[in-house]
Amino acid sequence: MALQEQMTLSSLEVWLMATRPKTIILSVAPVLLAGLLVLDGTAPVHWLMLPAILISAASIQIATNLWNDATDASSGLDKASERLGPPRVTSLGLMDATTVRKAAVGFLLLAALSGLYLVYFGGLPILAIGAIGIVCAFGYSSGPYPISGSPLGEVFVILFFGIMSVMGSVFLLTGEWTSTSFWSGVYIGLPAASVLTVNNHRDRVGDKEGGRRTLAIQLGPRKTKRLYTAMMLISCIGMIHVFNLIHHGTVSLVSLVVTAILAAYALAMPIRKLFLAETPADLNQCLVATSQFQLVWVVAFSAIMLFA
Repeated sequence: MALQEQMTLSSLEVWLMATRPKTIILSVAPVLLAGLLVLDGTAPVHWLMLPAILISAASIQIATNLWNDATDASSGLDKASERLGPPRVTSLGLMDATTVRKAAVGFLLLAALSGLYLVYFGGLPILAIGAIGIVCAFGYSSGPYPISGSPLGEVFVILFFGIMSVMGSVFLLTGEWTSTSFWSGVYIGLPAASVLTVNNHRDRVGDKEGGRRTLAIQLGPRKTKRLYTAMMLISCIGMIHVFNLIHHGTVSLVSLVVTAILAAYALAMPIRKLFLAETPADLNQCLVATSQFQLVWVVAFSAIMLFA
């Protein structure tokens, strides 16, 4: 970002840049999916839980973004002159690391406050999920073994932004733990993990120099692209599996058609962008398309629920 552009940014624009609103899709989409899953159930649904779940999920995501912004800049891993991804406020000098960290703590407190309401109704399981989420927000890029620099980043994303998010939300809405919510969490978590895969593929050279051991570094470019493609397509095919679980072994023509359209979209948009990418800017476009795909997945699933 040019110096002139930096100087013309308002405080609101700087804060929006810091929170990275496009990534909030990753935390909100699993909760919306949980809301769709409970529509076909027999248990009474406690819809008043939904706003609190969304606030908690989005707040943890924003807190993680802010903490990463400050921590990566302070550690020297994120230098404005070398950054390949979207701009970050700390490395650009738009805000100091202390202020950004305080904001991260503020959003974690907001998550904790809304989480108290959820824990009151959900009990110890929800307390455990919330506590793990807050610890991981700090541990993702901090501590002796940061998750973001390890080969386990994708596994963490599937577990937290997929399985735990969907299963915990369904439990809060209905009081039930189900295999359907587990598998739905896996399939909606795969695109979220794919976002991390693209990010680490783009940054692999600098990350390796910085001592990180991400999965993209371990696999190399060719295998990383194959992994990304597999995760995205399995996510599409998984939609049929979820429909099958909800309807006790049946598969409808609508579910097959929607899944085929979703897979074609994945191949034509994010997957194609990854394989054609020649520059970091190209990979940033793939990153955005992959984030959006998760929301497209939820919309496609809602179409199946409505018309199948």
